[in-house]
Amino acid sequence: MGADGFSVRGGIRVVPTIGGGVRADSGWPMARLRAGQTSITFTEIWAGTLVITSDNLVAIRRWRNTGLEFEVADHGELWMFRTLNVNRLISRLLALGWNVEQ
Repeated sequence: MGADGFSVRGGIRVVPTIGGGVRADSGWPMARLRAGQTSITFTEIWAGTLVITSDNLVAIRRWRNTGLEFEVADHGELWMFRTLNVNRLISRLLALGWNVEQ
């Protein structure tokens, strides 16, 4: 992506916020997270695409020891992104100006 962003492969789990269950779940390297200063985009074949901006972001939280949970205001789902090095992902998001709850 260049100096102002990055892209990383990982796994994704999409869970509805109401009713429970799992809508999509895939392992590494089936999902891609692309992050820049103005947006974060997830792409996964079964889950589809999610675009996060500062306008619709509720929170980014550490999820277990393997990933991050993304809560977005205009979606009734939580997107959990799993990666091989969650600490590196957090550092890279913080460097772009994204707030990550740890």
